[in-house]
Amino acid sequence: MDTLTPENPAGAPAEKPNARTEAALGRLRQAMRAIEADIQAHHGIYPLNFGRVTQSELCRRADVKKATLQNPVHKDTTRVEIMAWLDALNTDLTQTRTHTRERVTAVADTLSADLASLTQAHQELQARLEAAEALIKQLQHENALLKSRLGIA
Repeated sequence: MDTLTPENPAGAPAEKPNARTEAALGRLRQAMRAIEADIQAHHGIYPLNFGRVTQSELCRRADVKKATLQNPVHKDTTRVEIMAWLDALNTDLTQTRTHTRERVTAVADTLSADLASLTQAHQELQARLEAAEALIKQLQHENALLKSRLGIA
């Protein structure tokens, strides 16, 4: 989410951004993208922190102290954006260890069925490949035989 920007609380003209603030915002954005990628890569399950994505977990991943989000620069801007992102993200995630375990088991069962299906398809394709290779070998032999009858080298 690229909307994380600290606002000037006094409404004064924008000053040069603080390098530490910008670095923290960059790390938070990067951590948000990494968490979303982890969830997508793990079939909708967050693989760390017992499946829970919290403000503390985001700060841990971003290497930003949670207290940073409470200071005046971030409290009404960055923190609000993060909370909205967490709310949206957590609507699809299970929030308890038991539910996470059940969801992981369900995904694992689906993956087992997928593996069986792919193994069957692989065996069928392997059989077709072997039949095609045998046919090619037979046709090459016939081609060589016909060439020898015609006197073609």
